Amino acid sequence: MGPLLLSFDQKVFFIGNLVPVLVATVVVGALYIAWDSWVVKLGDWKFNPEYTGQWTLFGLPAGEWLFFASVPYASLFLFEVFGAYFGREMIVFVPRWWSFALAGLLVSLAWIWRRRHYSFLALISSAAFLVAQGLWVPDFWKRQDVLLTMAASFGTFLLVNGVYTRLPTIFYNPRATWGVRVGTIPLEDFFYNLGMIGLYLIVYWLVKWGPQPWV
Repeated sequence: MGPLLLSFDQKVFFIGNLVPVLVATVVVGALYIAWDSWVVKLGDWKFNPEYTGQWTLFGLPAGEWLFFASVPYASLFLFEVFGAYFGREMIVFVPRWWSFALAGLLVSLAWIWRRRHYSFLALISSAAFLVAQGLWVPDFWKRQDVLLTMAASFGTFLLVNGVYTRLPTIFYNPRATWGVRVGTIPLEDFFYNLGMIGLYLIVYWLVKWGPQPWV
């Protein structure tokens, strides 16, 4: 509700970016909804109806659907707020090849753990984001507004997902994951979050400004 009510702020006027927000939400959200629905069908995840209710669509409860509407809106709102109030200056140097090298490492790790479905898909999603970023938005990791957005998004992720997994609202099949947790959060969730938030930002960027030229 905070980002929605503040979307008419004169300095940011986030509501004016509704088209790129909707495109990013639908394109990336469709991929992750398909992923979530598939892994639920495989038995890799199981939602706890005590907290999520009995109603589902494609195996996903109402809260999961609302997640794919609220998270991109809030994350993209933060991106514009940080840009408007703190600037979009480049504050670090990160070469383009770094993204491709890291993506290659993640794909290699995904192949090693290909039989653990959630581990595999989480690594592949992060790799896909890094490849898209390296191809079309090489300045991504250099900019102040991006770094602040990612930091804020992961901070919120730690808080909310920590509560979400502690209840527990969702159960993870141990055969689909590494079994490593940060508190109560599976390590795979960090890669899931990186790939998802990163892809929301990349698609939003491409719709609003277009790809950056190769120089």
